[in-house]
Amino acid sequence: WHKDWEWESPSIAADFDWKQIAEPVMRVYTEATDGSSMEIKESALVWHHQDADPDFGSCQAKELLDHLESVLANEPVMVKRGQFIVEVKPQ
Repeated sequence: WHKDWEWESPSIAADFDWKQIAEPVMRVYTEATDGSSMEIKESALVWHHQDADPDFGSCQAKELLDHLESVLANEPVMVKRGQFIVEVKPQ
């Protein structure tokens, strides 16, 4: 490939500004919750808590969901909770 060719156009990269908001928040919950982990995908962030204490993990997942919905309110993303996960991805 040509060295001046960019893999991502600036407009596409700008769409992922939300990751810079969400990732530090998820990191705090990962550090505070034994047995949890964070998965960084190309177009999504996923917080896993299947190996955490069931009650504490579930409680942390709800808090994380609320926290992310709050800080990402103006971003073009959706925050959803699944079985043992909290996921943030573009709408």
